[in-house]
Amino acid sequence: MNNRLRILQLIYSFDIEGSGGGVARFASELSHTLDRELFEVSIGGLWDTGKETEREHMHELNSVGITTFTGATWDEKNPYLALWKSYLGLKAAINRSKIDIVHSHSEFSDIVSMMLKFYPGAPKFIRTLHNGYPIEWRKRYFRRIILSYILYPLLFNKEVGVAQHVVMNMNRRWLSKILNHNAILIHNAINITKFSKTKHLSDKSKLDMGIPNDAFIIGSIGRLRIEKGYDTLLEAAAKVIQQTNQSIKFILVGMGELDETLKLQAKRLNISDHVIFTGPRTDIEFLLSGMDLFISSSYWEGFSTAVLEAMAAGVPILATDIPGNRELIEPGINGWLVDPHNPEALTQEIINHIIIPEETKLKIIEQEQKVAHKYSIDAVAKQYQTLYQSFFIKK
Repeated sequence: MNNRLRILQLIYSFDIEGSGGGVARFASELSHTLDRELFEVSIGGLWDTGKETEREHMHELNSVGITTFTGATWDEKNPYLALWKSYLGLKAAINRSKIDIVHSHSEFSDIVSMMLKFYPGAPKFIRTLHNGYPIEWRKRYFRRIILSYILYPLLFNKEVGVAQHVVMNMNRRWLSKILNHNAILIHNAINITKFSKTKHLSDKSKLDMGIPNDAFIIGSIGRLRIEKGYDTLLEAAAKVIQQTNQSIKFILVGMGELDETLKLQAKRLNISDHVIFTGPRTDIEFLLSGMDLFISSSYWEGFSTAVLEAMAAGVPILATDIPGNRELIEPGINGWLVDPHNPEALTQEIINHIIIPEETKLKIIEQEQKVAHKYSIDAVAKQYQTLYQSFFIKK
């Protein structure tokens, strides 16, 4: 047991339902699944954002032998100072624990990882890029040039992309080509068992949201941010409600900086009574059980765990035709694709799916669940285990 490799998963925060998002959930699931005979695993959050749910997630991880800690308290008024304090806190934690590999999962943990590189006895460093946008730091040109194009290929021992298009974009960087520093593909994954046990709710009133028991429920899960395309979804929702007589409810699960903006949009479109903003929730499997259609309206994605979760739960998927979703969905076989930024097309697809024959729906569900099983956290954990061990195999 003393020869176990010590792995530190580095994330933004333990606020999985908020700022941490799907990336924090993935790091948590990966840590749970790694072989404890081979690895001693801990998770470090850059910041403590002060939410009770963070304490709960950390307590749950600690209770199963996964050590958790945060580098510093988040200070919105002094973000650069907060970053420096996080670096100091994490450096001290790494020194105490004698970490062998630091595995970073977010933009800012990537920065802290590079800072940690420059002290004696530093461990190996890996970064996984989860974001599916064609370029990193899309609003920060100089950061993109310095970090993504120069420092990342130079300083990280290995880079991982969660989807084929992510890896291709990383390998196009000129310094990656010069150094032969090729990123590798390891997909995002989910706990299949957790979601495949989901049973569809025929009585929607059991969701306890004031929804009629015979309502058709359309849902989406994700942070309320621009890339999720919820503005387009709400535009389509208004048109669907106008054009159908059936009782329809839209459920948006998550939180983010566009929370108030989207609620105001729903009010302006006069559909507030038809759209439920749940805020952050920990019972995602239960909410999926009440959905008749899952929509991913994203403008870009890496490799959507929300879509994978809905697939595993047996909810029909309608997603935007973007690279990350194309790797998962074969239209008409295990789901459907629709053009992004197109509320008219989305409206028509939603209406089509409200009246889709039950036999067709069941065939789609059967195929999508087969796809979801290909991306189990167990299989992906084995890939990461091989990667971790490769740094210490004598050649």
